[in-house]
Amino acid sequence: MATRQDESPSTGRGSSGFFAELKRRNVIRMAGLYLVGAWLVVQVASTMLPAFDAPSWVLRAVIIALAIGFIPVLVVSWVFELTPAGLKRDAEVPASESIAPQTARRLDRILLVVAILALGYFAFDKFVLAPRRDAALLTQVEQARSAVAKQANAAAPAADPKSIAVLPFVNMSGDAKDEYFSDGITEEILHALAQVPDLKVAGRTSAFAFKGKAQDLRKVGEALGVAVVLEGSVQKAGDEVRITAQLVDVRSGYHLWSSKYDRKLTSIFAVEDEISRAIAAKLQAQLADGGLTRKPVDPRAHDFYLRGLTLIAARGPGLRDAVAAFRGAVEIAPDYAQAWGAMAQAEALYPSYDLGSMQEAFPRALTSAQRALALNPDTASALVAQGMVYSGQWQWAKADAAFARARALAPGDAEAACQYAQFLAATGSFEQALAEAERAQKLDPLAPVNGAWVGWSLYFLHRNDEAWAQFQRMAAAFPDYAPAQTVAAHFALIMQRWPDAERYARKTGRLLGLDAQKMAPWIDVIHGVADPALHASTAERLKTTPWGLHMRAASPYTYTRMLCLLDDCTAALPVLEQIAAQGEDAEPQIVWMPVFDPIREDPRFKAILAKMGLPYTPKAVASP
Repeated sequence: MATRQDESPSTGRGSSGFFAELKRRNVIRMAGLYLVGAWLVVQVASTMLPAFDAPSWVLRAVIIALAIGFIPVLVVSWVFELTPAGLKRDAEVPASESIAPQTARRLDRILLVVAILALGYFAFDKFVLAPRRDAALLTQVEQARSAVAKQANAAAPAADPKSIAVLPFVNMSGDAKDEYFSDGITEEILHALAQVPDLKVAGRTSAFAFKGKAQDLRKVGEALGVAVVLEGSVQKAGDEVRITAQLVDVRSGYHLWSSKYDRKLTSIFAVEDEISRAIAAKLQAQLADGGLTRKPVDPRAHDFYLRGLTLIAARGPGLRDAVAAFRGAVEIAPDYAQAWGAMAQAEALYPSYDLGSMQEAFPRALTSAQRALALNPDTASALVAQGMVYSGQWQWAKADAAFARARALAPGDAEAACQYAQFLAATGSFEQALAEAERAQKLDPLAPVNGAWVGWSLYFLHRNDEAWAQFQRMAAAFPDYAPAQTVAAHFALIMQRWPDAERYARKTGRLLGLDAQKMAPWIDVIHGVADPALHASTAERLKTTPWGLHMRAASPYTYTRMLCLLDDCTAALPVLEQIAAQGEDAEPQIVWMPVFDPIREDPRFKAILAKMGLPYTPKAVASP
């Protein structure tokens, strides 16, 4: 506390006089003690409160209270002095009665003790608690991944003998820049095998989840539900390439087949086809004569194509670079059907990842797909792209035909299965959509998008508890994948699980690197939906509030869904009518969400469905 000298504060000169007065009144000591003590309180609270399941606002309240208390403490320290008779105004304490030196020494000792405690806690947290938290989190992630894999294979405890996973081939070239090449070779073999009838091929995302990891192949087989695994390596030097491949029975661990190929890059397609045929023969799968034969392609174009395959698999902003790579391929080799088809698929995905409008992306995707099919009518990726675009344009019969042809050409393609499931959901065929989404998840169990569509299909069927459990599993299995956390946040809102919605939203924000200011709109929306008193202001704010993975203004469907959660579904009708008048949308499935049930019998809503050509009954197609 402050102490009194013979002179008043007014006798000081300049900043040095003011600083001396602060020191005399022990304001500086008190400020230091308060700040160190407050930091220690916050650190302990952030560790202890979650253990008691305290809501997040409790910690915020502690921090705010400590921040607010700082100034009053300094003011009291300046104005008053602690004396044997208690607190007195500094001006009223004679110099002979001041105990300032003793108070200063006591504060110094207390500050030293608190600082030691703070440093001790910092060291304890860093070297003891943090490793335990990381270990516990890793255990939870592994358990969640295991649960997802077991769920995906629960219906098939014994792996189909004609099932395979193609693990990423190891880059042995000594240059990390060639990583895309070994990944691309893996993709090519995987895509070729996906076209083999009666052969189940684990999807790309699931197979690449094991990249760079020393894994017990038995566990790989169990996680992916396959009987055999193909692994190998690629060594590239100039225009020479050596590919080694081996086929392993995951149950016995025995090698079924292995071989080495030394080729010029001009014959790389022939090597890929040769490996695929050898594997198919070992699995006793019937391969139509010439089914994998492709004419030679300029190695430079193939190089661009391999780069694009790696980028398109990663989704997100990388889709732009994927399209650029495929365009580089077709500029060199204009008759490269596979590159045209892959480019069509990447362009069709643009609107879903906020990379371009439907009006711009869909026509480009159709043009690329048509070019691919003109060169090779059996280009499955081009047909999938057509199905995606036609579905977004509500041309249901055309989309139906495109997906049917793609599934016949590539029965083991998980991407085709997932996109077909989305088409089925859009047409109102929910049971079939669920079956196809589950098939996609079985083909590629570690691809988050497949698991998400299992969840949405369950929701369309009003199986809310199962859907919520599915979204929770996906969020736990992919803790570092922002879309998985975003979808869980949205569905938590639908389920009116406000704390879960805030938790998943904050997790998304951390993954996207968003600060508190950018996260504020998300949290305001959640609180606004949760509190009926805030519904009116929240509905108005939703028109411009950045919400979702891309931090842009809410999409029309997100906006209308939120209005229904605010008990104002009728207000959503004008927005839906505007969408219907537009004639296309990248998310047509949303009109079937149960959240719109309160207005489903409204004549205006029925007119919207009629304008979209819904419901549509897809042609019966046997499962591959």
